[in-house]
Amino acid sequence: MSAAPDAAPSIRRAGTADLRALVALEAGSFEHPWSAALLRTELESPHSVVLLACRPGAAGGVSGYAAFQIAADEAELLRVAVHPGERRRGLGADLVRAGIARAVARGAARCFLEVRTNNRPAIELYRRLGFGERGRRSDYYADGADALVMALELADQGGLRIGRRSGGPPS
Repeated sequence: MSAAPDAAPSIRRAGTADLRALVALEAGSFEHPWSAALLRTELESPHSVVLLACRPGAAGGVSGYAAFQIAADEAELLRVAVHPGERRRGLGADLVRAGIARAVARGAARCFLEVRTNNRPAIELYRRLGFGERGRRSDYYADGADALVMALELADQGGLRIGRRSGGPPS
């Protein structure tokens, strides 16, 4: 069962107790999901910020997650996954905004990401959030697919205004 489209998500930092939910999101979202061991490593790393989003009434209580690495003045968005029944409601953007706000709070001045060149929905999301194309990585993925490198300068954004929906709450 899915929540009403206008139900506000709650976004919080994920912990090891959330590992089972993260594994399920990965399995339902990616052809090559991250393993439980890799997810646990991200949850335990001092450089990682893994955020979990929940909507009241969402299946299993978990709607999506985003994983970031933050070191020195740079952040990297590693992963965004949203439960299939919760997609196209702005949750992915909310998760990215919340992660960027945390990256800014930890001193990051820019955020990078790689995305499959054929993942049009994700590329459009990142563009709406202000990310620009910075390059391409040939044969980046195990199946030989190329990656588009995108970046967002955070110093110009103030961390919270990034592509925010009109009238929406800050992340």
